[in-house]
Amino acid sequence: MTDSWRLDILPCEILLAIFDYCDVIDLLRISQVCKRFNEIIHTDGIWVKKSNRSIVTNQISERFRKICNPILLPRNKCFVSYNWQYGKYKKNFIFYKRRILMPWLQMTKEMLWWCGGNNFVGIERRDQLTQKNRDESFSSHNLMYMPKEFSKFVLWKNFIISGHSDGRIIYWLDTSCKTGPRLRILTSVKNVHPSYISAIDATSRNVISASHSMIRIQKNISTLAEQLDEQSANHHSKSGVCIGIKDRVQSLAIDPTETKFAVGSGGWTDFPPLHIIDINKHHMSAMVHKWRHGAGILDMVWDNPHTLLTCGYDSHIRKWDLRVGKCVSSWADPNDATLYCISSDYQYTMITGTQYTEMAVLWDQRQRNFVQVYYVNPRSAFRSSPIYSLRFDSSHLYCAMDRYLVELNFSDHLCQKNDYKMLYNLYDRNCEKQMRTRRAR
Repeated sequence: MTDSWRLDILPCEILLAIFDYCDVIDLLRISQVCKRFNEIIHTDGIWVKKSNRSIVTNQISERFRKICNPILLPRNKCFVSYNWQYGKYKKNFIFYKRRILMPWLQMTKEMLWWCGGNNFVGIERRDQLTQKNRDESFSSHNLMYMPKEFSKFVLWKNFIISGHSDGRIIYWLDTSCKTGPRLRILTSVKNVHPSYISAIDATSRNVISASHSMIRIQKNISTLAEQLDEQSANHHSKSGVCIGIKDRVQSLAIDPTETKFAVGSGGWTDFPPLHIIDINKHHMSAMVHKWRHGAGILDMVWDNPHTLLTCGYDSHIRKWDLRVGKCVSSWADPNDATLYCISSDYQYTMITGTQYTEMAVLWDQRQRNFVQVYYVNPRSAFRSSPIYSLRFDSSHLYCAMDRYLVELNFSDHLCQKNDYKMLYNLYDRNCEKQMRTRRAR
């Protein structure tokens, strides 16, 4: 009699190689087959390799890990990544504003910061963002009401630097105080620009801001030991270097090495909508591309010092490699919508906020098609808004619309699936079937 071949007697290395082709659900089922499979699957060896390739939850980038709350174990990374891919999340409506706004978000490991109109809000990031601790957070950190509207702001160490509709820049100190006001104004610099500040970013040495067609590079004064008096602040408002852009500036971002920055403009003139500018030499270089008229860039993020991701009016994410000076990859929005914002894990993952139906789209740079879409619009909403700003870590997605701030929590494994990608695939198959039928006739 010949010996029977059985999978459970294969060497551990062979089984690990086989299991590497299985997804999370398959592994759970296999772990129930026998004791040996269960023991192998419950070791970290199989999960570490798989988790390093996972979308959203890989946490490979140190920049991304700094904002992740919490840091996930290898096994949990795979399960939470599965939730992202198949739309398993819990939706929380953090707050609602009656007035229609164009808000902006920034995030740290401990705090979510939101500005819109005259209000600036800080919300503590907790495991369970219930109505009770939302109210507690607001009472402590619903920090400031300004006579002039906030436009954009940037976080730098324990400072917040905000641009405003009247062209001023305000430097805030985050005291992390638990009992009183968390922020205090360090310096308010008026008349940095003649009007609305459309973009702002900062390094340890410089603050770079833009309004209409002018960019101003100034010294970062947040590190000064004491507040500037009004005369010194007025003098500082006229200091620095001004760079003219022959188009309206929509976005800017400083690279991780803090030696250059990218500028995105509206694309309504003959001036190319994407330039890279050296901070010290002020040399400006345009990226090579066949630009369509009106293909302005609304948001951008640096994946690394050589790679820039942009999005905007032309409904595409574009990946630019500065070593060759051109676009090396692009991804088209499934609804051909304007992309208002983009965020990245600086590795594989991209998420965009779109113009229509409060829809966020998850992308994997290793794939041509999108991974999943999330409709974050509130059930009570009677109108549609773009997602103006979004931020995410491995377990949470925060989206700011004109009236709502919404959180999607992907860490709960018991949530119902919202797999809208499946509906898109079904629609595409039906369209292909109809096209083949028409051609056959």
